[in-house]
Amino acid sequence: MSLAPWLDGELGYRSFGTPGAPRVVFVLRTGDVATTDPDTRVTSGFDVRIVAVGLDAPELEDPPVFGGQTSAGLTVEALRALLDREAPGAKVGLVGERAAGPIAIYLAAAMGPVVDRLVIVGVESPSDPLSRDLRTPLLDHLDAEALIIVGGAGPAGVADAEWYLERMRAAEMEVVPDAEIGSVNGHVTLTSVWARALAHAAPGAERR
Repeated sequence: MSLAPWLDGELGYRSFGTPGAPRVVFVLRTGDVATTDPDTRVTSGFDVRIVAVGLDAPELEDPPVFGGQTSAGLTVEALRALLDREAPGAKVGLVGERAAGPIAIYLAAAMGPVVDRLVIVGVESPSDPLSRDLRTPLLDHLDAEALIIVGGAGPAGVADAEWYLERMRAAEMEVVPDAEIGSVNGHVTLTSVWARALAHAAPGAERR
């Protein structure tokens, strides 16, 4: 586990995959498995380096008010610095799962063309008019090609994916069949769709 500065503490992250690979994918997740490899068998099939960052409260607080001095806004700035340090001068892919999805979206918007691919998995759409009004302008100017993955019992569903799809310049939606979701609670997880997510986030990096 490595650590990056954040406010008066540190963000935990771990690198795995192919050291020195030209393609780097940053993965933002929450919980105990946030910095683990979603599926080592899938990852080994790609010439890619993964930087997995673990986020939790208070890093996710006040996600609608990015760009200011909220915890979430400052987290985006810390992630920008980490991205600059871990992948200087390179275009990168970015993956955000569930509660970390809004941070991934705002980081992609903040980085501009540096982030050329974005994947969000099981991410709910904004729940109130203010959040929708604040998030929509960023989506309008998002440079990255996005893949929006939903499926299973929720909480994010097709309607959430369609909300993002309608507001992103370059995006596609994928609904995962129930039979392919192996989680205990029936929710789509990054582990269950890691092959899809990595293929989008690291185009052309599959080993031949």
